[in-house]
Amino acid sequence: MSEEPNAKVRDVVRDVVAKIRRYQDRSIGEQNTKASLIEPVLEALGWDVRDPDEVFREFKAKSVDSPVDYALTILRKPRLFVEAKGLGETLSNRKWVSQILSYATIAGVEWCVLTDGDEYRFYNANAPVDAEEKLFCLVKLSKGDEAETLKTLTLISRSNMEENLLDVLWNAHFVDRRVKHTLQQLFSTADKSLIRMIRHHEPELTPKEIIESLRRLDLHFESATPVPAMTRPIRKAPALPPVRSLKRAKRVVKDQEGKKHSRVSLANLIETGYLSPPLRLFRKYKARMMEATLHPDGSVEFQGKRYPTCSSAAETARSAVTGRRMSTNGWSFWQYEDAKGKKETLLDVRDRYVSTEGQKS
Repeated sequence: MSEEPNAKVRDVVRDVVAKIRRYQDRSIGEQNTKASLIEPVLEALGWDVRDPDEVFREFKAKSVDSPVDYALTILRKPRLFVEAKGLGETLSNRKWVSQILSYATIAGVEWCVLTDGDEYRFYNANAPVDAEEKLFCLVKLSKGDEAETLKTLTLISRSNMEENLLDVLWNAHFVDRRVKHTLQQLFSTADKSLIRMIRHHEPELTPKEIIESLRRLDLHFESATPVPAMTRPIRKAPALPPVRSLKRAKRVVKDQEGKKHSRVSLANLIETGYLSPPLRLFRKYKARMMEATLHPDGSVEFQGKRYPTCSSAAETARSAVTGRRMSTNGWSFWQYEDAKGKKETLLDVRDRYVSTEGQKS
């Protein structure tokens, strides 16, 4: 059973938030940040900051390694690394992220936290994904709902680390994210297997009726798992109407997350550095490799013609194979290779943008 936030944690966090607001117009440096903002929180979470067998400062797995600010240990074995930066530092800086992930990977420690005393970022260093996707959740003490803030901080309390609560929540989050992506692909492309499944349950519907209905619907899949302050809002997915009524349905099912995504354009991703054109886009469709180019103005060029959106270019690409125009979600259709050669869809990078930029606002 996970530990619930207690009055001591609440009172310490309130005191720390008061200090943050008092210090916000000046730099107090890393050492003062540790002493006045970070260590009181760790102590409230059950860690004995005065006992090096439990909280080891300037920890090195090997003498030649660079030290991490805090290694939180259980039975003298490091379970969580905490890397501190001065209040107000930009924690999204790739340098700091790479630093803490490198420390944890070398030492064989799965979980690490990057903090400036106000914002706390939780990373799973061992996750088999890119560095940006290793971010599990983040919380800012001076902003947001106090109850959610306390629940998130309590994930790294000593008792919850003993129970491996973070591992349980991460596993559910990791699986849910991939299932969600697959479902989005099935619905956005009107996958034939999905159409067959619907017809199996509702044989009176024709494939054309099902496809038209899928085009009318704007479905969003969100986890209902009660995990506090995740990088994406946790909401229950809207209940779907019975399939027999779909061909008459005129409504559009939307939630707030869908509205955020609809306001994001390729130009936004380019301006903020998430995409760097000219960028080769591609997709293997029905055994044929389709290629396009993303330009600096956000347009997508396919077969010598520029299209204002990735979806209009994707529709043309599919019609070049099938011989007929089909509504296509270009965000999930087009793929590209990132700097490490990993294949991603435009939808993947848009999700990261919404998650990261949404936390900044």
